[in-house]
Amino acid sequence: MHAWRFQFLGSFLSIVIFAGHVHAQARLDPKPFRIAGYLPDYRFGGFDAAQARGLTDLIVFSAELREDGTIDSKRIERCPWTSLHDWKMKSGGRLWLTIGGWDRSDHFAAVARAGEKRQRCVDSISKFAREHQLDGIDLDWEHPKTAEEERAYGELLQELRKAFEPLGLKLSCTLAAWQKLSHEAIEAVDFVQVMAYDHAGRHATFEGGVKDIEAQSSAGVQVSKLVFGLPFYGRDTNTRNAMTWDEIVTRFAPADDADEAGTMYFNGPATIRKKVRYAVDNGLGGVMIWEIGQDSPGDKSLLKTVSESTGRARSE
Repeated sequence: MHAWRFQFLGSFLSIVIFAGHVHAQARLDPKPFRIAGYLPDYRFGGFDAAQARGLTDLIVFSAELREDGTIDSKRIERCPWTSLHDWKMKSGGRLWLTIGGWDRSDHFAAVARAGEKRQRCVDSISKFAREHQLDGIDLDWEHPKTAEEERAYGELLQELRKAFEPLGLKLSCTLAAWQKLSHEAIEAVDFVQVMAYDHAGRHATFEGGVKDIEAQSSAGVQVSKLVFGLPFYGRDTNTRNAMTWDEIVTRFAPADDADEAGTMYFNGPATIRKKVRYAVDNGLGGVMIWEIGQDSPGDKSLLKTVSESTGRARSE
């Protein structure tokens, strides 16, 4: 679908060893490097395709599950589907929907544990994906609390995978670095998106992000499935209050190599570039951005930095 590809080295996959603790799983992969960005429901009204320039994957956030297993799409009723499909057609990108998220995961446990509800969930999601011409579904259960819920999550993902394959749909899950996935869950998904941000103190350092990726790799997730989460916002190290990257640029005008302004910690262009290069060089599946409406336009755009760091021009 995309023009961007990693090169084969003959007929063999090249193994790249992470410095430190990551298992020797990384490889040059024929799949395109993923640049995924979230479009949350509170950004629908102001969506401009220019905000998504450089993305390979655009993720609508988010629908929820009802207790009976069906999709509750109330929060995304005003999604600009026509504009998003126009972006998809012109860019060659993929369009996804997230189900779940913080304060939107109440019914995951009840649905995942019950076979009848799981089947209803699979049918409802598949129907919605077909009707809206989606390329993939992202599940964001925050968070399974017990080993039994982790096992049930794996069953749900496996059943979704089985239903999605004949439809050509992709499947991902998004999680905090401390979350555990069962073997069945890992095998079911195409991508595991790691929210490598919102830690205590300086919430998204390069070193902390690498540890997050290493933790999931050590837990058995194939490196080629791992997606490094990037924040397009900062957090105050004392109050935890957040500011968008655009607000930070307007208020502080930080240098490209700066990650702090007073008590506000963020990822400036240099750190974003370093994280992207780490992902590329170590064979990760890609990077994920929360969220594209927080970016600054023009030369200060972090998405522009991401795209350029992969060696690709941003598509107009």
